[in-house]
Amino acid sequence: MNKLISLMVALFIVLALNTGVAAKDKLVQMEGISVLSKADAIRQAQRLAVEQAVGVFIQSQTEMENFELKKDKIIARTQGYITRFTVLQEEKAGDLFKVRINALVSLDKIKDDLLAMKILLDSMERPKVMVLIEEDYIDMDNMGMDIAATEISSLLAAKGFDLVDKAQIETVKNIDQTRQALAGNTAAAKSLGLNFGAQYVILGKAVAQDIGEAYPGAGLRSVQASLHLKVIQTQTGLVLGSVVKTGVAAHISPLTGATKALQKSVQKAVNEYLVETITNSFQDYLNNGVPMKLHITGVKSFRQYKLIASNMETMNRVVSSKKEGWNKAGGLLVLDLRFKGTSEELAELLDGLNLDNNSLEVVDFAPDRVDCHFR
Repeated sequence: MNKLISLMVALFIVLALNTGVAAKDKLVQMEGISVLSKADAIRQAQRLAVEQAVGVFIQSQTEMENFELKKDKIIARTQGYITRFTVLQEEKAGDLFKVRINALVSLDKIKDDLLAMKILLDSMERPKVMVLIEEDYIDMDNMGMDIAATEISSLLAAKGFDLVDKAQIETVKNIDQTRQALAGNTAAAKSLGLNFGAQYVILGKAVAQDIGEAYPGAGLRSVQASLHLKVIQTQTGLVLGSVVKTGVAAHISPLTGATKALQKSVQKAVNEYLVETITNSFQDYLNNGVPMKLHITGVKSFRQYKLIASNMETMNRVVSSKKEGWNKAGGLLVLDLRFKGTSEELAELLDGLNLDNNSLEVVDFAPDRVDCHFR
């Protein structure tokens, strides 16, 4: 039951974050019982109402272990998520207080809850994001300020995402691979992201243009900005989607107007698209397994290779296992897995796993990879 509630909370957070501006409240009826007071019985009913609302969004039987503490933190904020409640019935039977309530649970509040976002990102092993934006300021000199890229990074960092350091990106801005990525080459963007340990690359172009006076004689310039973005998942190389957002601002300084217009377009892109796209990607992983590479050294014979491969195919929470390559001379076996969990959880399952007279020893792991030695 505890695992089920943990799963319910994890998936509820994902879906609530994905509902965007269309998120709705959920009306739930629930009974609370307490030996302390009527007020405590109401609190118990409210907690159960939140858990009941969570249950509506179960879309997978994925097990989410070690989630109890995180679940408690969310449920502890029950009253912040219930926007309205009505006591339908109350009674006192001996030492027991019983109440039945109608509670309106706000999905929007959970969507906007930074604690929920932090919990979600922790469960995703805090994916690293690389932001590559080409910026064009028509008839304006922005002096290389990278306004859109800086604003995207700032907003994502505030939500708890890890980002490739801007100084690192500056060092590769002029190399051919980066130019190809900015020109729309998905393979180049994937390779560049992997080089920096990023699981997602946000690629795009921002354009700001002075379109004339905002009001005749006011001295204010109207600046329009457009932002075209796409998100690439580096493990698979898939383009998860693309979006165009615009913003308009007026200011006496065209460059200041451009800054404000770009900030508006970036805020729309982050809040209405980027977070949703990345968390949707994670929800797919919850349902269908996370792509991971399993590197195993010390595999010296075909019999050992078949022994390991057959065990991987039947291992709990492994959705699929395919051989990418095996080098008998070097003893390296590489498997492509889909695993319902994190790389650390996979490492825990593999470390010390007995295979006939041998066993696996985990020597390293990263968000998308586990390295083992067969001995």
